[in-house]
Amino acid sequence: MSIIAPRPGSGGHLAVRVKRPAERRSSSRSATRALDVLELFGRVHRPLRAIEISRALDMHSSTTNQLLKTMVDSAHLVFDARAKTYLPSPRLTQFSAWIVESYGADGRLRNLIEELHQQTGLVVTVTTPNDLFMQIVDAEVPSVPGDDRMPERGLQVSIIGSAIGSAYLSTLDDESVLRLANRARIGHDDLQPLLDMAHRIREEGFAVGPAAMDEGLGSLAMALPAQGLRVPAVVGLAGPMTVIRKRQEEFATLMREGIARWFGPEA
Repeated sequence: MSIIAPRPGSGGHLAVRVKRPAERRSSSRSATRALDVLELFGRVHRPLRAIEISRALDMHSSTTNQLLKTMVDSAHLVFDARAKTYLPSPRLTQFSAWIVESYGADGRLRNLIEELHQQTGLVVTVTTPNDLFMQIVDAEVPSVPGDDRMPERGLQVSIIGSAIGSAYLSTLDDESVLRLANRARIGHDDLQPLLDMAHRIREEGFAVGPAAMDEGLGSLAMALPAQGLRVPAVVGLAGPMTVIRKRQEEFATLMREGIARWFGPEA
């Protein structure tokens, strides 16, 4: 799937490339499901029965049972035979401690995106750079049954041309921006407009552009403070482009206030 984004500083266009997790041949479904199980435990903070895991992750019961058996055999989960529940094993203690050290124990990213979603009613995403793409690592979306335009965790959007990618580019020096542009095979005539755009976003503090889900959708994106996380990250709002454009100053203020609350010096 691709949508077209305005080329920086000109009337031409650059295509925004999108990769969905299910479309990538290198994806291991079983590995992803195992990680989804561990993430589920992190959300509920209690032991779970197999049927609860199956329902929460929309997996067939036989698939769930086989997966849980494998994870118990590898000692990533432990099984309480009396209660018939599963929970993460002590083997994951050091991993969990490192995650807390890297991102904080208070779930700041999750709190931020839930807060922004409640305030705006829009899709809220957190993305990190992955080669020439920005990858969604968490999201809060409106509940719209059957709407396949909604983003999913793991979705990758090309850095060049997208609002979230532009917000990330604004955090880089010119040499790094040009290096990415050259790797993405951006034409020579587009390089200076790309740099000018990054400079402008750096001054304004946010980027506005395509949401990469549908040509009628737009996005407002803002980079998170570098000192707050172990990896570069961008928070983005996505909704109808007319709404994004009309209320961009209001949305930008909400994002700034939320970021300062959860990632400021006193957070």
